[in-house]
Amino acid sequence: ELYGGIRKPMQNFKGTLALLVAAGCCVAPDMAHAFQLVREEADIRLVDGTPAICIPEKAKGSFPVANLLLLEYYTLESESWAIRLKDDAKPMKLKPGNCIAYGSIPDGYERDGPDNRENFQLKLNTTYYFQAIRHIPTLWYFRTAIYESTFCLKSDADGTLSIQKKSACPDFSR
Repeated sequence: ELYGGIRKPMQNFKGTLALLVAAGCCVAPDMAHAFQLVREEADIRLVDGTPAICIPEKAKGSFPVANLLLLEYYTLESESWAIRLKDDAKPMKLKPGNCIAYGSIPDGYERDGPDNRENFQLKLNTTYYFQAIRHIPTLWYFRTAIYESTFCLKSDADGTLSIQKKSACPDFSR
């Protein structure tokens, strides 16, 4: 036998590989249940008169954003606005309380969608769904993978614009 040569290290490698494969077979069924896309309620605020999706103040840690989506809630052919992280770009990390406004395209992101059309006009008393998806470079468990919220825009008697949760929206009962 070659001790300083190749045979002994190769036996160690094969033994280690066999152990890793055996351990992986035993653990893999449990890991499938550990990974899930946990969804939590986002905060929606007006930033300079525009709806913005915000990471809640109570969130733990920053949230690296991969995608944003805003669309009308009840229509199948609704207009939408979406952005995504460009290939090889670093994701923006939103800290608790930080927001990204509809229509903005931060550095490292681009419009997403079939035609990359211009922003659509938001309407009063229409229900919208806003979603932020976490950038997940590898398959792993994260406390929150998606922040989402459903809201509508209302105008007060004096013309002041406000954000309302979906229960206050006129078409909520559909």
